Amino acid sequence: MVPVALAALLTSATAAAAQGGTAELLRQSRELYERLDIERALPILRRVVSPDWPFEVTDAQRVEAYKYLGAALTLAGKRDSAVFYFRAALERDPFTDLDPAQFTPAQVAAFAAARRLTFAVGVRAGGERRVDPRTQRVLFTAVTTHAAALRGTLRVVGGDGTESITLFDGTNEGARELAWDGLTRDGRLAAPGRYEVLVIGVSQIVALTDSARVYVDLAHEVEPLEDTLSPLAPVDLLPERYRDATAGLDLVKTLGVAAGALAISGVLTNHRLGAGKEARWVAGAAVGTGLAVFVHRRRHAAMPQNIAANETRRAVRRTANDAIRQRNAERLSRTVLLVSPAAGIGSPP
Repeated sequence: MVPVALAALLTSATAAAAQGGTAELLRQSRELYERLDIERALPILRRVVSPDWPFEVTDAQRVEAYKYLGAALTLAGKRDSAVFYFRAALERDPFTDLDPAQFTPAQVAAFAAARRLTFAVGVRAGGERRVDPRTQRVLFTAVTTHAAALRGTLRVVGGDGTESITLFDGTNEGARELAWDGLTRDGRLAAPGRYEVLVIGVSQIVALTDSARVYVDLAHEVEPLEDTLSPLAPVDLLPERYRDATAGLDLVKTLGVAAGALAISGVLTNHRLGAGKEARWVAGAAVGTGLAVFVHRRRHAAMPQNIAANETRRAVRRTANDAIRQRNAERLSRTVLLVSPAAGIGSPP
């Protein structure tokens, strides 16, 4: 058995040789055509599009061969055959065209006849690009081979279709740009994902309808965002209420003062202190004061100065976070869209 690596190498070499064979024949035919050696160019071009041609022929190569067959046959005076091959080129690629600066009026006229007889619609997405939605647009190119009613829409792949955006809806002939501002129908920036552009055309010359679609992947390029500051933790704040134990402790202290006053009055009572009435008054005042402080602390446990200081701290934190959110919003408003062609339908990445 041939090793896998060798088999892959042989396959690659065969494909390269096949492409080289087709490309080489097309090169030869173009050189002969440009020298107006039509009799020698025609057999080579017919060989490339023949079902018996053994090598691979890409769509672009086949379209090129058909176009030059039409051009060469026009010069040979075979207009009907030329129109036939021009039509074959247009059916495979509606973007096919003839530059009047490079082709004769007779060739351009034959090609125009082919366009009137052939109805085909095409759409292209272009290559990878960065688009600033504030000043730029995502551009697609649609084409109809002749006058038609054309409608172009864009939708998210995998969506229900209700959010499709109309890019164009009107009469068209030839190529035109379809512009998208990168926004959804409600004015929000389109989310990253895979999008489909669908164009449907109805010919105004022949009773034919055609459609084409292309897919693109959309991504966002956003400047790095800042994280907001976390809320202040209890350890970051001052106590805002007296504890219940504080009021009780104050009462115990005053009761201690009263008890001490009474004890002193009992020990030191003499004829100068009388019966110790002053000490009892002191004790009574202390008890009264203690009870008053106790009741006040229980009813007014809040600490206004600490509350004000904490509110200032919270206000500073809110101001800082508001500034961060504003800077992030400005960064998000500068989001750039990264658009790249995507093959097939697929699912949003």
